[in-house]
Amino acid sequence: MPRYRSVKGSGRMYFREFGIPARIARCFSVEEADVQRKAFEGEKNCYISVYTFDDLYDTKGKTDYTSAVVNTLWFDFDDNKKIENCLRDVRKFYRKYCKPNNIEPRIYFTGGRGFQMNIDFWCPLEIPNHIKRKSLREYLTHLKTKYKLKTLDEVCIKNTVSCMRRYPDTAYISKLTGEKNGYHCNQFSSKEILSFSMDEILERSKRSYVEEIETTKSKRALRDFLDYVCDLYEIPHTVSNSVEYLLSEIRKAETDETSYIRTGHYIKPPRECIMKLIERKIDEGHSSHEENNMIAMELLNAGWRDSDISFVFRSIYKEPAGDYGWYEDDPTLAGRQIRLMQLKEVNRYGHQRLKEAGICTEKTCK
Repeated sequence: MPRYRSVKGSGRMYFREFGIPARIARCFSVEEADVQRKAFEGEKNCYISVYTFDDLYDTKGKTDYTSAVVNTLWFDFDDNKKIENCLRDVRKFYRKYCKPNNIEPRIYFTGGRGFQMNIDFWCPLEIPNHIKRKSLREYLTHLKTKYKLKTLDEVCIKNTVSCMRRYPDTAYISKLTGEKNGYHCNQFSSKEILSFSMDEILERSKRSYVEEIETTKSKRALRDFLDYVCDLYEIPHTVSNSVEYLLSEIRKAETDETSYIRTGHYIKPPRECIMKLIERKIDEGHSSHEENNMIAMELLNAGWRDSDISFVFRSIYKEPAGDYGWYEDDPTLAGRQIRLMQLKEVNRYGHQRLKEAGICTEKTCK
């Protein structure tokens, strides 16, 4: 289960909800969730929310589920009559979507009547809060239809961001008798799911079983979902468009969020050479100080929002903000370096400087 984040100095806290199955506690860390699990495991069915939420958006102390950090796709396969039908759908979806796209999902037998699967994104996808529920619901419905996943639970598809999942490595309690049924919610590798019979899965699940199973955080899964969201909201897109650019276009279309505007200056669209530089730096996972300056000044002159610029640098470094100043742990805030550039109203790099640095070779780039 992924760790939760607290944003230093911002007063914001990220949490998951714990349930039995009614939601009874907020857990701000894996350790807090484990305390709840130990208190109820064996007596109640234990659940944990699929997504983490941001308490900044609470309304009168109640969770705003649209604040969910969308960093995964969650699938719940259920069949009241025959578990084998669920296993068949899980295998089908793995073979037809996951394996061809080099995605290693997290797969769990619930201990009861089905399976659960997570496909984790490379990084959280920061689409506007008010479109998260519809975007996830429509995309999961699309996958259910395209791959003919008859056992993919439609109630869970409808609930999307607010869904609760079985807490891994806990005993399944019969809803009819209130007693343990003898099985646990256990994780299985894709290789095991493809090779084990249902009887072998059940046999392995008769005991608590915790094993580190290698999974992937997928750029392809993130992009497939984002492309679908663009189609859903009629945002033009091509394969050459960066994730950051498409998120910016979605926000422009779906929110009235303001951008950083340089007083008395025209906004200049970001040049292709800088957008390609951003993509390279994200792939490489690092960037020099001068390259960061080029990127930041370009995006500021293009009128990009603080949150968009922050997302670019967090996507490059993929680690806590630290003291470098290019972004903050709070994704809505500009980093210290960016704020200084805003105060100085800096101009973006000229073509000659980009050419000398080997960034741009196009004569038409100005």
